[in-house]
Amino acid sequence: MTSLCNNRKQPFVGCSATRSILHHFDAEAVSVAAQRETRNREIHLPPISVYRWWARRTESVFGSLVLAAGTHLDRERLLIADPFAGGGVIPLVAVLHGHRVYAQDLNPWAALGLVAMLGLPEADAIEAAVTELATHARSLVNDAYATVLLSGEPASVAHTFRVAVANCSACGLRSRLFPHAVVTLLVRKERKNPEAFLACPRGHLFRGRIDRVSRCSSCKTLTNPEDKYTSGRIVDCWGCGHTESLANRASSGAWDWDVVLVERVGKKHREIDIPFEKELVQAEKPEWKASVELGDIPAGRETRVLLRHGFKRWEDIYPRRQRAVTEKLLDFCEEVVTDPAARGILRMAILGTTEMAGLLSRWDRWYLKSYESMAGHRFNFTTIPVEPNVWGVAGSGRGTVLRRLRLFVKAASWFESKVVKKLVVEGPLMADHPYKPLDEGIDARVVEGNSERMALLTGSVDVVLTDPPYHDDVQYDELSLPLRAWARLSTERLTNEAVARSTPKRESGKSDNCSLLSSIFREALRTLRSDGHLVLSYANREPEAWVDLFSALQEAGFRAVGFEVVHSENETDHAKRGVRACALDLIMDLVHGEIEILEQWKAKKAPVTREECFLSLVGETFSQVGELPSGWEEEFIAKLTQSEFLSSTLDVKQNVADSPG
Repeated sequence: MTSLCNNRKQPFVGCSATRSILHHFDAEAVSVAAQRETRNREIHLPPISVYRWWARRTESVFGSLVLAAGTHLDRERLLIADPFAGGGVIPLVAVLHGHRVYAQDLNPWAALGLVAMLGLPEADAIEAAVTELATHARSLVNDAYATVLLSGEPASVAHTFRVAVANCSACGLRSRLFPHAVVTLLVRKERKNPEAFLACPRGHLFRGRIDRVSRCSSCKTLTNPEDKYTSGRIVDCWGCGHTESLANRASSGAWDWDVVLVERVGKKHREIDIPFEKELVQAEKPEWKASVELGDIPAGRETRVLLRHGFKRWEDIYPRRQRAVTEKLLDFCEEVVTDPAARGILRMAILGTTEMAGLLSRWDRWYLKSYESMAGHRFNFTTIPVEPNVWGVAGSGRGTVLRRLRLFVKAASWFESKVVKKLVVEGPLMADHPYKPLDEGIDARVVEGNSERMALLTGSVDVVLTDPPYHDDVQYDELSLPLRAWARLSTERLTNEAVARSTPKRESGKSDNCSLLSSIFREALRTLRSDGHLVLSYANREPEAWVDLFSALQEAGFRAVGFEVVHSENETDHAKRGVRACALDLIMDLVHGEIEILEQWKAKKAPVTREECFLSLVGETFSQVGELPSGWEEEFIAKLTQSEFLSSTLDVKQNVADSPG
């Protein structure tokens, strides 16, 4: 810790030095707790299961920052604002600690989810509504998914596997496009059973083993279980040898999806097998009629993989049965659930299942589970997707209505044990709502819209606590589009989203993203009390992202007063394995720029790892925000680029989360 005290006039807070709230923050203890939490966020903070979001942070970090702020400001009940509320962790931890919160986000799906999460009905009310819905939906669910195991035991179809089928553009041969020779194990990998379903090079499916070359039971072709058939989304025609992209095959307009496997679940047994004739009819019968139109898929950074492979409208990513069952369940919810709060949370459970789009959701062939259609912060594209049983079965299936509702009951019970009274939640309001006080009787105000304008009085907020969008890492607008379409929310492009675009810089030399962030931070400064703090959690490997952030903070009128480095992410997550992704965050504390007598806090722990050293370099420059000299950017970028974290030539795999398979 170093003192930067001076004798210049300090108009806001007497004559003593302004200190950082990080004096009351134990970064090492927080990092240990965050590492535990990131292994399973839903166990540590159950209410976040209410709605899908991307790049959520931890209660361990933000709960500790809220406690530090309360201690530092010596006030029993703070008003905490989050202008990038997104996944809702900050608003949630604020109310859990008894503070009032203002939560705003540009994305209508986030605003809807925030209101649902903070306004969870009692667990008993959710359970009663589930019983009502289940009784009414029983016939529909049986019609859609009832089956039997090979033993004859009654069961349900938990997953239906399809494979893409298309014609070779050279010879016209129509074939199945399995991505790998190994389609799926029959039991999870850790049970060390080598039996599996394999696909031969000609597209026939048969039982084999993953530990030996097998001969296809249909065409007798030798099949090596290590073979890949569509690497890099390129396919070779087994008939004529022609090589082309999957996108080129899709462009012929004759792309189709054959049902090839089903997963069945009974009371005690689970099996994956070739579908019965009844199951084939059940999956594709004409009665599955859907009427809701979800709209066109727009061109975009993440949606382009869908457009290239033949999907044109959002309804195209769902099999007809999945669409029809989802629509019916939403109708039943309106018809039979009488409690408005419980009806709203049941709707969130049903809407949430649409992230498991049956023509995009990828199957983990080693651990026998599916991944949502936008896993890894990207839209998946796979030639062997799985359609879920929308309602769900016991012991299998991610993201189903039953699985979600069980989590919601758990979240409501957890909430009731943590909060002594029912929260009063206002909103969602629109961002053009007049400035107005947040009354003491209101625990949370949720606002939808651009945070360049916040519905708060000037000088009313104690702490602005937030984690801004991470430059261009996550395209929240695009990834939320299927969910917004099903929820009947606006699917118009979100203008002024604080996500970097590949657009030219303005004449000033600053990017559009920097200008937008500056405007939002300027509005945050307007709402802050004279002794208030802006506290940010942020991580990025791109030096330009830090340049945008620091420039915006300085232009908005803030001054740095302290930083720390904490653990923030599970480095073993699917999207992070094999890549040099960030597992640490820089916590930054800032105050009004007019405050000139500061006692600055710097991270106490000496950096050890490459990433810690990288963030320490970033932190040293952050400490100058408010007094950054003209032209600082070039030297800063060079310093970061030369850091071992960025310049290392370690052999790392590239992240190809949306590749087939």
